[in-house]
Amino acid sequence: MSATSAIARAGFFAAVVVLAAVVGTAAIGGGSHTAPEVSQLNAASFNSDEAVATPPEESGELSMSADASGKVVVIDVAHAGSIDREALTPLVSTLTENGATVRYHVGERQNGRPLNASLRSADAFVVLGAEQRYTESELNGLTAFTDAGGRVLLLNEPAQASAVGVGLLSPTTSESVTKPMAPLLSQYGLSYGNGYLYNMHEYDTNYRSVYATPTGDSALTDGVDRTVFYAAIPVQGGDTAVSATERTTLSQTRRQGTYGIVTRSGNVVAVGDTNVLTQEFLYRADNEQLVGNLLDFLVTGEKSPAGAPQPAESGASGPSGALPGTGGGGSVPPAAPEPTPEPESPPTPKPNGTATPTPTPGE
Repeated sequence: MSATSAIARAGFFAAVVVLAAVVGTAAIGGGSHTAPEVSQLNAASFNSDEAVATPPEESGELSMSADASGKVVVIDVAHAGSIDREALTPLVSTLTENGATVRYHVGERQNGRPLNASLRSADAFVVLGAEQRYTESELNGLTAFTDAGGRVLLLNEPAQASAVGVGLLSPTTSESVTKPMAPLLSQYGLSYGNGYLYNMHEYDTNYRSVYATPTGDSALTDGVDRTVFYAAIPVQGGDTAVSATERTTLSQTRRQGTYGIVTRSGNVVAVGDTNVLTQEFLYRADNEQLVGNLLDFLVTGEKSPAGAPQPAESGASGPSGALPGTGGGGSVPPAAPEPTPEPESPPTPKPNGTATPTPTPGE
């Protein structure tokens, strides 16, 4: 290799190195710029003073102002999925301490009574979601029950909330837990919306924990200033007692509004959340006052006739109730076992020598 060629090659490599250094410096941004300090960042989201979460005070005590002596409250667990009964302890304890009797309606599948039979001895009926549809005879029985003055409290939550095991209901695989309750609510001009409510502007520790306020003065909102509901669903129809605050959004439509969460239609109250009864949410804001008012609602009805819904006549069904043996059940002692048929008598010989069978009992 000649000296001239070697010098040329060395010059070429030197030029490549210089060019790479220039390009690298430009890509990095040049040596004259320095990285911004943390103090220069405009990050209001890192400043606790700028947070939109405003946790309410947790205080108060669940109590009732009404005398519940002699009243019977039935809680439906036959149509719902697995309900966390332990979470219902504050509700059940408050009712019983005020003189009420609380029973769980378990259904005929667990050796209980039909639903309409359970309603006859009840003054109030509580439904916590439903995965099983109510039969026509059960719906007729509930109509007769409320027409006679019986009180009904319906609470529900969206499928999205149940899927993560939030609230009183266990996780569900159903598309929507509102569908089985739709025929029941429609009898009273009520319905649950699809999706869940959230608020990105003002909430309690989580954007799904929305605030709600009374729409006016009523027995349901006595002493209530502000409440908190988690992943609630809107309730349409009836007289709205409590609605979400402004700029609350429905996940299904992405529309903002003041959606109703607690609504009353005669002897029926529908609530778009079950979490409000649990220990985690019961004492937030004025939730315990609202729940106390709901318990007062349950025990202040005057049912007449006391035995409504009346049993349907044999072989026919109607508004009075279900056919014997149909419908749901009640938390009562297991049904008595069927009597054992008497042993068959030996065949009686006929005069011609043939035998005539003796009918067995019940045939």
